[in-house]
Amino acid sequence: MAEPRVPLIEGLKTVEKDTSNSGLDDVLNGLGISKEEILANLPSSKTGSDTPAKPKITLTKYPSVSSPTQATAIINKVFKSVLKRPATAAEMKKWKPLLKEAQEKNAATQTYKVKGTVGTQATTGGLDEATWLLLQLSNDAEYADELAKIKFTDPYVIQREQEKALYEQAVTAAGGNVDKLAELEASTTYGRGLKDLKDAIETARIAAGAELTDDEMNVLAQEAYDKGLDRERNSLNAFLDKKFKFTATDAKGKAGEQLADLQKIASANGLDLQKAFGTQLPIWLASINKGESIETFKKQIRDVAKIGMPQNIASLLDNGIDLDAIYSPYKNVMASTLEINPESITLSDPLLRSAITGDKELPIYEFQRQLRKDSRWQYTNQAKEEVSDVALKVLRDFGFQG
Repeated sequence: MAEPRVPLIEGLKTVEKDTSNSGLDDVLNGLGISKEEILANLPSSKTGSDTPAKPKITLTKYPSVSSPTQATAIINKVFKSVLKRPATAAEMKKWKPLLKEAQEKNAATQTYKVKGTVGTQATTGGLDEATWLLLQLSNDAEYADELAKIKFTDPYVIQREQEKALYEQAVTAAGGNVDKLAELEASTTYGRGLKDLKDAIETARIAAGAELTDDEMNVLAQEAYDKGLDRERNSLNAFLDKKFKFTATDAKGKAGEQLADLQKIASANGLDLQKAFGTQLPIWLASINKGESIETFKKQIRDVAKIGMPQNIASLLDNGIDLDAIYSPYKNVMASTLEINPESITLSDPLLRSAITGDKELPIYEFQRQLRKDSRWQYTNQAKEEVSDVALKVLRDFGFQG
């Protein structure tokens, strides 16, 4: 049995020396077996025995290097998965050679070994490109802030950032063409969403009576939309409350109603709202818009009105009673005594205010006596009748009248 194998050994050795025998090489390569592997595992021709030689284990590396197109696809896939965006041109330039280098260093390996009459071929490993790039990005300080932001950012907001990038590219390409810009506003996801939110903010602004310029409105709408606040009404309202601005005069909407209410309280306490609180009014209106009770600011008005008032009057103001109510009895007596329209008497009238001073309140009869000393009293019918009565009495006393 051993004799026929010697010629085979010699034949293979002859083939090994014959470098022109490429046909056999091609066949062996197609089988994944080399001449060296076969010769190393055949019995030695020197001994002529049937005892097989010690198997020779071979190791071959097969690096799998991506084409430029494949590398682009791999890198973009990982970037979109990890950073929620495609890689930039600069990042492609950086990572493509690094990916190629890693693929070459981490090539798949193929081993072939023979045990007895059985040959075993095994292929191991190769680079998992996605895992490799993921680890590289995770450990790269350049991406630390971006990764941290993504970790705590609503995926919806990240998606919107991508929509915004596409929208801004299209706007740049439009080159200021009004028709194209209008088309982008109507046809792109970002453009439509931004316009809808801007309209909603304008409605809220008008209702609140806030004042915003067109530029301020555009900035405000874009900030709110980029943060995704249009998805949750309470968050949007809270955001707008911080941004809306109000004027101290000519306010409209709810702010106008509140301003009129505050003006009424100021007048009821003898104060000019604009002169006394003009610089504070925008802040007051903004606070009320955020949810602060208007009663807070009415109290501030009354606190100013009670300055210099007796303690009992101050207590009444603290309880929400205005000065016009407190002075009402004096006003009525003054109107009756001086025969004037009570509506013409204001809390700024010094004669009316003299009824209550810092240390006392005049009794009604005492205030009435004081009114008779006013120059206006002598022209009243009461004064004329009183003079006439006195004259008649004098005539009677002298016997001129019966």
